[in-house]
Amino acid sequence: MDKYHYTQAGLDNVWLVNGFEVVEAPYGKGIAIENVKGLHQAIGIALTEKPRSLTGQEFRFLRKELELSQNRLGELMGKTSQTIANWEKSDEVPETAGLLIRHIYKQTTNGRESYVELVDHLKNVDLEIYNGELAFQETEAGWKKAG
Repeated sequence: MDKYHYTQAGLDNVWLVNGFEVVEAPYGKGIAIENVKGLHQAIGIALTEKPRSLTGQEFRFLRKELELSQNRLGELMGKTSQTIANWEKSDEVPETAGLLIRHIYKQTTNGRESYVELVDHLKNVDLEIYNGELAFQETEAGWKKAG
């Protein structure tokens, strides 16, 4: 198996280059993944650096990784839980909401990047090189975005 389409996190665009193993389970073949927590952190960081607007799936992934309910995130953003639910079902989240959750995630995971640095990074990314697919590989230092 070359790459594994990792959909267990609720995202359709994540592929694993390595760090997984096909195993026999009582009901057939299964996949064992090394360091799922590290993988999810690598996905979260990649989403904060993604050059385009977040999709609803990606927004939901970040919210869940932050362990925030739709209601709590709505309170933080001055929105209702229904608004958050609607964004999570959409193809594209409003840019301001995407920037805010990216910033909250970055501050929560590493606490070093400022909001201005995040906005500048997103402005300067070359949109032409992004094809929508996120591939990850396991390294000695943990999971990293491939490529």
